[in-house]
Amino acid sequence: MLLETLKEFDWMNEPQRVRFDEDGMHVAAKYRTDFWCCERYGFQKDDGHFFFSYVLGDFCCDLDWSSENSNVFDQCGIMVRTDVNNWFKAALMYENENTPLLATSLTNGGFSDLATVPLPAGVKHVWYRLKKKKGCYIASYSLDGQNYVQLRKFYLLNDNDEMKIGAYLCSPQHDDFEAVLHGLTLT
Repeated sequence: MLLETLKEFDWMNEPQRVRFDEDGMHVAAKYRTDFWCCERYGFQKDDGHFFFSYVLGDFCCDLDWSSENSNVFDQCGIMVRTDVNNWFKAALMYENENTPLLATSLTNGGFSDLATVPLPAGVKHVWYRLKKKKGCYIASYSLDGQNYVQLRKFYLLNDNDEMKIGAYLCSPQHDDFEAVLHGLTLT
């Protein structure tokens, strides 16, 4: 990951620790952080860590995360957002210690959904791709960095030309979650 690329990015809700080495950017999530919204019940969490850049119009963002110490509901993945009530995220997440899932959540107008895809046991590294073309978003993932599988197509309410896109992580229930962002490209 080139440090020059990272100069185009900024933090929303800066994490407790960030360090760099030859593997990439190591990020430690703060305890009880998340991105989730359910206006119907008056519940909203918007304090996860989001490393983003602004984009205009169509784009393609590729990034890859790995984590060794994932706990239940810890997440590291990709996010695009217009505001607190309109965003999309895709991430590796565990519902229990032995079941890795690829979870996606689309929040439109203050309501989050959740869809999951089971992954093989032991998955700790996932590559993500998110494209926007003429207002349509396409989210994909890969387990080898070469072969991508489409997760979903979607639209965002309040979609506009200037969007925030990038990497995110959060730890809704634990205080020791750390992940490594190995690569990040935005075109």
